[in-house]
Amino acid sequence: MATAERGRLGLRAIMLGAAALLLAGAFALFGTAPRPEPPEAVGTPPLRVEVHTVEARPMRPRARLAGVLEARRDVEIFSETHGRLLEAGAEEMDSVREGAVLLRVDPTLARASVERAEAALARTESQLELARINLERRRSLVERQVSSESQLDVDENAQRIAAAALREARAQRDEARDQLSKKTIVAPFDGVLRSFPVEVGEYVREGQRLGEILDLSAVRISVGLTDTEVVSLAPGAPAEVEVEAFPGERFAGRVLRVGRASDAETKKFPVEVEIPNGDGRLLPGMVARVNLDLGVEEPVVLIPREATIDEFGLRFVFLVESNGAGAVARRRQVQVRDVPFRPGLLRVTEGLAAGDRIATSGIRQLADGTPVAPGGSGP
Repeated sequence: MATAERGRLGLRAIMLGAAALLLAGAFALFGTAPRPEPPEAVGTPPLRVEVHTVEARPMRPRARLAGVLEARRDVEIFSETHGRLLEAGAEEMDSVREGAVLLRVDPTLARASVERAEAALARTESQLELARINLERRRSLVERQVSSESQLDVDENAQRIAAAALREARAQRDEARDQLSKKTIVAPFDGVLRSFPVEVGEYVREGQRLGEILDLSAVRISVGLTDTEVVSLAPGAPAEVEVEAFPGERFAGRVLRVGRASDAETKKFPVEVEIPNGDGRLLPGMVARVNLDLGVEEPVVLIPREATIDEFGLRFVFLVESNGAGAVARRRQVQVRDVPFRPGLLRVTEGLAAGDRIATSGIRQLADGTPVAPGGSGP
């Protein structure tokens, strides 16, 4: 067994020696072999891209907002008296003038109350006149020492009581006349009756709703602005309104009110615009768009939207810069805003200046340092 073990160890040593000799020979051959010349580098052709030169253009900030037209005034009519309706001067959807009679309620009892009040007033006037005459006579008697001072006090008090009674009678007369006037219900202003659900012969009660009247001499529309927009607007500013029912037409209006606190739900600041409506064409419920000028005209940098890449909410462009061998693309982050009425453009607020050149085609194939050939069309 010992002899066999020694034989195996010897064979292993011989094999290791042979392997070492072969390895040494390979290194010797590698060192003496001629080195091959590196292949000639093949240049990457530049990517042909369209280039846009950034310019600063004068522009006035604007806002375009949608809303629904509303009447200038919307008033509900309620009964201030009770009684049976004797006459109706208008019907639902009629146009009425200010002061026109809408309804007449039976005035019989109200007229009787006025007559009683006027009779009571005449009686107290007579009593006051009698008290005045008695007082003057009593003063004359006191001056001649024919009557006592206590009698004078009684007559003066009677005169004061008669004067108070007269004031009370006048108040009752005025109240009776007011109740009589409420038997005739008139239009509070020029307008249109949107609803008027009453009929002649119907009995109405105090506080009963009789109808609704709209003032269409002008219409209004309410829109919401952001905090950066509302600071540039003030009451009286001009506004331009487009109504879907009248395509191609524009109606001039003005800003009526500007809210100084934002809406709790929308976080927008309410702005109310009024548009004259003398011809009555504009009606409540019509869909409209309001165009508002915000601030003064100023130079802004605009770029095509397709020249930007949006990555996780950040915007990037590729500047085209010249070097000694040609041009390369350089990736740059920019801050942009949407441009009202121009969906294909973006306003640059930071990152670019007038005169910069940016790629507008093939930008998805570009990386920072990519060689480009400006002026050509994309592949």
